[in-house]
Amino acid sequence: MSVQFLAATDRHVKCNMRKIKYDRTEFHAGDESVENDLLSFVYDIPYFGACGIFPPIHIVNTIFLEGGGDGGMSPGAIWTPFEITEKEYEELVEAVKNTPLTNLEGKARYCEIQFEFDPEFDHIIDQFDWLQEVCKKHRENFHKKLDKFEHT
Repeated sequence: MSVQFLAATDRHVKCNMRKIKYDRTEFHAGDESVENDLLSFVYDIPYFGACGIFPPIHIVNTIFLEGGGDGGMSPGAIWTPFEITEKEYEELVEAVKNTPLTNLEGKARYCEIQFEFDPEFDHIIDQFDWLQEVCKKHRENFHKKLDKFEHT
């Protein structure tokens, strides 16, 4: 993992984004070593978030501390485990909210649908409990967005 920081500016968002070194994995393809800013990184992790909802900091850090995985027969991402600070999380949230997804094209594999936020579930500590509760509320709407994307 790189501990470099780089200035990122998108739609009046100015922040110092940590750069992450990781491997993208694809079934029946070789791994690809990548270095991306934190914003591009979260849009390059398969199944990051839940039903289009961006996780609260404690869930984000749980994911980052796991170090990812190869995905088996699905795409994956593998990195050296790390966590982010509250300040980095706030900057990341601002970037997620204000950066057009077109700015991530060519950097991230899953930048078709912008993450949304729902603080109603931020109190849930366990990652899988959070995922289940978020998807109970947001699954149908998220699938509609996926259908629209797939038919454009």
